[in-house]
Amino acid sequence: MDKDDFPQMVEREFVTVIARRADERGYGKGEFAVRMWPWMNPKIAATRWCSIREKAAHTGKPQIVSLADAQRMADAVGEELGYLVVVAKENVKKALRAEAQEEKQ
Repeated sequence: MDKDDFPQMVEREFVTVIARRADERGYGKGEFAVRMWPWMNPKIAATRWCSIREKAAHTGKPQIVSLADAQRMADAVGEELGYLVVVAKENVKKALRAEAQEEKQ
């Protein structure tokens, strides 16, 4: 991923933050997917979560996170969407600062 694509880096970190929080709460991947999309077939929901978390089978790239899905993810872990976005953004900033420090040395 290009360093200049900060919004995409924040999106990927948001997914990482969500996945970590779901793991901390003891949700399995399939269980978490059903919490986000309870109206879907559980296998389809799990495949969708996998496509967001890792990569889609047909493109080889992670699926983009819609605002609606981001809200569903936040609800599923019981936290505010805005807070989780800020956490993701700060994590990316911290990583970029650390990377810049390493390049200076």
